[in-house]
Amino acid sequence: MKSKKELIREWNKIKPKETPVVLTEFNSQKIIIKDESKNLTNTYKAKHGWMLGKHYLENIYPRPFIYYLGSTGNAGISDFLFVDKLNKMIGEEKVIVANFYPEHYDSKLLGPDSFGRFTNGRKFRESMENYKGSRLIRVDFNEKYWFGKPCLDKMNELGINANKNNSLDITEGFNPTYNQVMQEFISQIKNKFQKIPKTLVIIQYGAGMLYDDCKEVSKNLPIDFIAVSTGDLKSIADKICDNSETWQESLKDLREKGYTKANNSGDKIYHVNEQEILYALSKFKELNIEAEPSGAAGFALILRLKEIIKKKYDLIAVINTGNGIKEIGI
Repeated sequence: MKSKKELIREWNKIKPKETPVVLTEFNSQKIIIKDESKNLTNTYKAKHGWMLGKHYLENIYPRPFIYYLGSTGNAGISDFLFVDKLNKMIGEEKVIVANFYPEHYDSKLLGPDSFGRFTNGRKFRESMENYKGSRLIRVDFNEKYWFGKPCLDKMNELGINANKNNSLDITEGFNPTYNQVMQEFISQIKNKFQKIPKTLVIIQYGAGMLYDDCKEVSKNLPIDFIAVSTGDLKSIADKICDNSETWQESLKDLREKGYTKANNSGDKIYHVNEQEILYALSKFKELNIEAEPSGAAGFALILRLKEIIKKKYDLIAVINTGNGIKEIGI
């Protein structure tokens, strides 16, 4: 059996690499885009999968363990991919990931991405089912909120011996999970401009993890943040809408009044609509950036930014959170 130190050293070697940035302009405003589609899983969720392995090796190894989450695609695929790598590195199947996947999502049309590709939920599910060390559990998300005890009961019903001592719900991720994205971005901005200019960062807000983690590592810097979401699970960018309203005050306000507030911080989350997201995708295509609708949603607010933000900034920064559609297109 490999030592804990050996495994951590090996795991650190496969940490997701730094992703590139693209500089452009819009209405004479400098814009910098961090392109997370260049990750191993084509999305920033690669960080989630890698952090899973880091958490296991540092805190739980060598005990067997179960991680479980609710994901319609990108996080599930990333976690399944990295847990297979983890088990292979350890030399035996120590870790299982269970993903609670909404039954109705099989018929969900996903796309277009910035290059006009589409896929559907069934394709994502089938891709996840190809991984060895994981279980995809199809459930009715309208029946109950799949969190905590209902998940444990369901796993035991299916023969996965899960209890509160040998499992962890990772739907909300690891705190912090995505701070590497912003740490890299800050360094890249500094390299491009020889300093950190007065910057506004626009972040997609689903469960709020990316927003919170990026904000956390930007303290004491001349950087402000605003968040965006669709507030609509039927939109083309449904992956940045959480229907449980656990993380935001009111999806109805988001859609009808144009903004809502994050429960943990009180920060405003602004609404972006499908037309704005389609415009963002078209601009990304011009820049040769591959993005799914949710990936481009930060850029989608650019058209209305002057109406919302009265303060002047030297730089607008957005994150293309990636394109899970790329490898699973129809």
